[in-house]
Order: sequence, then structure tokens, then C-alpha cells
Amino acid sequence: MPTLASASRAAQAGRVELHSLTPGQRADLIGLPAQVGSIHFPAGTILPPTTHEQDEISFIHRGVLRATSGGTSATLRAGDVSFIPAGELHSAEVVEDVTLSFVLLARG
Repeated sequence: MPTLASASRAAQAGRVELHSLTPGQRADLIGLPAQVGSIHFPAGTILPPTTHEQDEISFIHRGVLRATSGGTSATLRAGDVSFIPAGELHSAEVVEDVTLSFVLLARG
């Protein structure tokens, strides 16, 4: 199990991609080689279109969001799971405060 010290060393060595969060968002990440984390988004948050080099699996613990991935839109609620393949353009709008867990898995 990675420790805070080992995560800090990985970040300093450039092996961890860091993201900035807007006010009201918080995230906990555990890395390498997969990224596992949880994140909270307040209602009204807009997640602009983006892609990842890894497959992304997310589990919605609470809240509601409208997500678009690969040109298809869906409303996700507590208990739902989503899968976004590596390289697929996706975005979301948070309708009600959302807490989710995610795993980013590199292919190969």
C-alpha cells in the first residue's frame, strides 16, 4: 500500500499527474501504476470535454450528474457505474452534489 511519503516522492519525480481543483471540489488519489481515487463535485460544476490515456471506471456514491461520452449522454445517479475507454472525449455537468470513486487503468 503506498504511503503519503512514497506518493510525495512519486509526485516530485514527475510520475504523478497533478490536477487543480476549483473551490468546493476535493480529491483523494492513490497512484501507480493505476490511479485510484475519490472526488467530490458541488452542484453546478461543469467538467469540460477531456480525454485520458487510460480507461476510466467510476462508481457514483451520491448525487446526480449528466455525462456525455463518445457522443452519448446519460444521467448518472448513486449506485451507477460508468466506463470510458482510453482516448474517448467525455464531459459532465453536476446536477446535485456528487461523490464518486474512480480507477484509471493503463492499457497493456
